[in-house]
Amino acid sequence: MCGILGSIPRSNNKIFKKSLNKLNHRGPDGEGIYHFKDEISLGHKRLSVIDLSDNGYQPMSKYDRYYLIFNGEIYNYLELKKELEGKGYLFKSRSDTEVLLYSFIEWGSDCVNRLNGMWAFAIWDKEIKSLFLSRDRLGEKPLYYSFFNNKLYFSSEQKALLPFLEKVEISSDFNNLVNNPYSNSNKTLFSKINKFPPAHNGIYVKNKLTFERYWSPKIQAENLSRSYSEKIEYLNDLIYDSCKIRLRSDVPISTALSGGIDSSLVASFVREIYLKDSNLDSQCNNQTGFNLSFPDSVMDENYASKQIADKLNINLETVIVDKNNIHKNLEKVCYLFEDIQEVNPLPHYYLYKRIKEKGFSVSLDGHGGDELFCGYESSILHAMPDNLFNYKSLKKIYKTYCDVHPKNEFFKKLSPSGILLYLTKSYVKNFINRKSRDNATKNCISKLDSLSKHLFELTFETVLPTLLRNYDRYSMMSGVEIRMPLIDYRIVEFAFSSQWDTKINKGFTKSILRDQITNKIPPNIVNNKVKIGFAPPIYNWIKGPLREYILDELNSIKFVNSRLVNPKKVKNKLYSIIHEDQTYSHYYCERIWKEFSTYIWEKLFLT
Repeated sequence: MCGILGSIPRSNNKIFKKSLNKLNHRGPDGEGIYHFKDEISLGHKRLSVIDLSDNGYQPMSKYDRYYLIFNGEIYNYLELKKELEGKGYLFKSRSDTEVLLYSFIEWGSDCVNRLNGMWAFAIWDKEIKSLFLSRDRLGEKPLYYSFFNNKLYFSSEQKALLPFLEKVEISSDFNNLVNNPYSNSNKTLFSKINKFPPAHNGIYVKNKLTFERYWSPKIQAENLSRSYSEKIEYLNDLIYDSCKIRLRSDVPISTALSGGIDSSLVASFVREIYLKDSNLDSQCNNQTGFNLSFPDSVMDENYASKQIADKLNINLETVIVDKNNIHKNLEKVCYLFEDIQEVNPLPHYYLYKRIKEKGFSVSLDGHGGDELFCGYESSILHAMPDNLFNYKSLKKIYKTYCDVHPKNEFFKKLSPSGILLYLTKSYVKNFINRKSRDNATKNCISKLDSLSKHLFELTFETVLPTLLRNYDRYSMMSGVEIRMPLIDYRIVEFAFSSQWDTKINKGFTKSILRDQITNKIPPNIVNNKVKIGFAPPIYNWIKGPLREYILDELNSIKFVNSRLVNPKKVKNKLYSIIHEDQTYSHYYCERIWKEFSTYIWEKLFLT
């Protein structure tokens, strides 16, 4: 895991070094820079995970023709290496980087279809003066680019591109991006900076950048005919192998353990692998789960994490945020995060900071289960359209929907007309989104049932892309690599090749994931239907540890002159929370925090 930076034509040495240094947090273990004539500049900040020797340093070159900078991991690099050795390739390192470079030399752009991993990489072919760019299937690894005045710049983070811009300005799409946290736009908050699309390759030659999609989920017809028990067994094998290849590392690996189904599933499979594989025996006693705790808050799941850790016989490190010091790191964290969102990023920063302090540079996390296997209560109703003439199925779907939040009367009293209105709005939104989809995506979606169409949107267009961006930033602030077994592309294709009742069954969401761990973790965790969000108690923080910082900022000249927020309205809202006895909802406070953090973003990047 690393940070990459490049420019065509070559950049001024001083400006390029200044820009590369903005990625120091992503790669604390080394640096490499390559300038060639006036043609190109390539830079790399290294986080050493596989082959810690100098042989793994980048930019990496072969035959004095191909030059690679790479951020990510290729999990199946050992299998690819063996295949390439059979073709006569000789390796100088034990790194996946060298395997990736030889794969491109052997198979060209088609090499990405052979990769199981996460990546954003660039390969410069000095002979034909062509740059090849690629980003992984789901967009786990970030890649941004800026193209103006016949110059191309690209990087792992936007802040590294800012020194190259003539002037830092907000995007024309700024308000839409801020107000819609799950925007599918390839634009960013900055004018002239764009996101490189996931599952795409790019070729830059003769001042022209062209994109090509190389992957869309393949619907497996054979999976549709499997029985539910066969699907459980098949998915078990997929998750096991996905976790196993993600344990390939030359540094210690931790697991995040929130107390929910997905992180528990990953931790339990890792434990099983450690116990079965004699080559990993030494890791058994060192398996450590990290949990973020908010004492005395409804958001706290520490009790569940402790139960799971005890059941699996693994170490548990509980991270409790030091509320008295959070204001000291707030602006630093907001700068490193470089985007605007409702959830305060401080807790996640402290979680991965502790992971790094304890000697771990890699964390296996459980992201993706909710989006792929229907973990959100709002997703459940989307199974209804395909069951309109099946009363038994409709009743089962609606009962599951009500049971998810048994104390919430809204779910119980939702009328048929209310359900219809909700689904109609979703259909209209999906229809609008359809315009921006390419033919490969449209073809894939056309084969899905109603629920899977909705989950496809969550996975590829709204929720998951945002979470992947966020967690890359959270972890890389402290130089920690996150690996996510549940979004292995094979599991993604399995999920979209499975009918709705694989995901909603026996009154539960994510039923097939729960059935993977029925006998591995405590029953009360497996059978818990209530999903708890992973967010700080922002109301308490505004009234308490962030109070003085907020009041100081509200009275500052920069805030009064803010162009991106309405200073008077934001000030009145925050004053009401700070000074009044009335209790405000968590959602309301998050919305206000987002307005205030928009000002912080403006202060950090535009002044």
